Amino acid sequence: MNRRMRALLLLQGNLASKSFEVYLETLASLLRHHRHDFLKPLSAALRRRDFLELYKAADSLSSQEYEDATSHFVANQFCLLIKKYPWPSDKLDLGPRDNAVKTFWSAEKRVKRVNAKFQFLQYYPERDVLKEHAREARNWIRTVIGHRPSYRAVFSKADFGAGASIGVHGNATHILAKLNSEAWSVSPGAIHHAFGGLMSNYHYLEQLLESNENGIVCLDYVKAFEVFTRRMHVVQHNNISFVPKTAKTERTIAVEPLLNGYVQKGIDLELRKKLGKIGIDLRSQERNQQMAREGSSDGDNDFVTIDLKSASDSISTELCRYLLPEDWFCLLDRTRSRHFRLDKREYPYAKFCSMGNGFCFPLETLLFAAACHAVGAGRPHIDWMVYGDDIIVRKQYGESVLRLLRHWGFKNNQEKTFLRGPFRESCGADWFGGEDVRPYTLDHALDTVENVFKFLNLTRRNARTEKFFAPVRSAVVTLLPIEFRFYRPLPGQADTGIDSLGDEHLSCPHVRLTKDGKWQWMELSHVPIYDASRLEAAKDKPWLIGVALRGTESIPHGVLIGLPGVTFRMRVRTKVVRKGYSSTSNWLPTP
Repeated sequence: MNRRMRALLLLQGNLASKSFEVYLETLASLLRHHRHDFLKPLSAALRRRDFLELYKAADSLSSQEYEDATSHFVANQFCLLIKKYPWPSDKLDLGPRDNAVKTFWSAEKRVKRVNAKFQFLQYYPERDVLKEHAREARNWIRTVIGHRPSYRAVFSKADFGAGASIGVHGNATHILAKLNSEAWSVSPGAIHHAFGGLMSNYHYLEQLLESNENGIVCLDYVKAFEVFTRRMHVVQHNNISFVPKTAKTERTIAVEPLLNGYVQKGIDLELRKKLGKIGIDLRSQERNQQMAREGSSDGDNDFVTIDLKSASDSISTELCRYLLPEDWFCLLDRTRSRHFRLDKREYPYAKFCSMGNGFCFPLETLLFAAACHAVGAGRPHIDWMVYGDDIIVRKQYGESVLRLLRHWGFKNNQEKTFLRGPFRESCGADWFGGEDVRPYTLDHALDTVENVFKFLNLTRRNARTEKFFAPVRSAVVTLLPIEFRFYRPLPGQADTGIDSLGDEHLSCPHVRLTKDGKWQWMELSHVPIYDASRLEAAKDKPWLIGVALRGTESIPHGVLIGLPGVTFRMRVRTKVVRKGYSSTSNWLPTP
């Protein structure tokens, strides 16, 4: 290890030890600079170091209405500086895990009642007070996705995702770890669907079969199914886990059985394809953001934004049976997890699918889009748009959509639903009277060099955030010794250096202009770590071609050169590197 890397490790430890005090000083400095009456409770609580009251005061800011864009931005910026910060548990412990579990069970209890309601309506549809809307939604869904799914299309799109699965977790969750897993977890209903998906990918199917001395594999489906059944591990559940969200609560996700996730990926892509044909493109949030901006002018015919609480946790099984074509419902029902494991105990699901299920996102998009169509809100992409639970409709249809969604068992998130006034929020864009008022989310401590870089770069996302954080910028920069103040003339990855939007790089000792007109600078480089042992074991296997064909970049150098770059999920090697570009090449980076 060279001198610079030893200094970097020492600096990381120093930043971590004082990060909380730095956070408090930064917050206090911002409060002194931004003087608004609505910030007084925050200042008072911070002076007393009463962090619980500080959090409560910040939480209340987002639910208030403001007269102008600047006040709205300032209030919500302070809110996100406090609510999203990863508070040390010895300073502020609001029981985020307990709150998340409570919310989860509350949703399950509510969905059970919704299931009972729609079980009744299945037998007595005339008792549905909004039966005409249900009929319109049902017919529209059939028009969009068809009466029955194409299993050939679903199986051809089936694939492994990058996240954890039951039996494959930790840092090695890549495709090679999943293909080489000794046991492939799968729920009983998805067994034949999983094998159907594997049969559609000859490279993956080869993984189940032995090759002869010439490396030739005989595609014997009977033999493959025998090997498949020996490797599969039948489970009845998925695993509930939690990830950080706010200081008050965590986000609940479900880790699916490995082969369920494989088939769910195919269903996900097929549903996305069908939604795309009617103008709902789930690859882009741009249209939602544009419509939210139009709606912030608050005209009579402008758009309103609707958000739902625990949307994916509120999709009831019987509602799906009520609205979806029978064959589609059967496919989704057999490939989902019908039970979950929480705190080492197994329970049956009331909900149809949970966050973590591969087809949950396009399914909820389909259901909410059907609600917009059913109330006569117009044409998708023109008069309304849905992206997950981000819903935008013309103002005159907002209440009708909410009424139908409540009838279907969904709960409106009043804090993020805007039917009137000058503010609209959708898909990561905030608008107040047509002005961008999206605040910066501080969801990390200033405890590493990378996090300091992120703070300095992301707080300059636009002129409003740059002006807001200007009073503390120099103090944050001084957290880094000159040896690691890596200014650069060209914007790059947020956590590797400091973007120079002015002339800071001209006085930086790490930046230089060479004789041939090239700028050079220093920055951090996070090099992915390849799973060398698995790649070495699989390098002569013909099915490894299937991994390469998924679009994985090949390894550029070393003993594994040319093999697909299969890397660990959260392990990287950090280095300090010199980069550059030519001033005569239209500002394009050079090798």
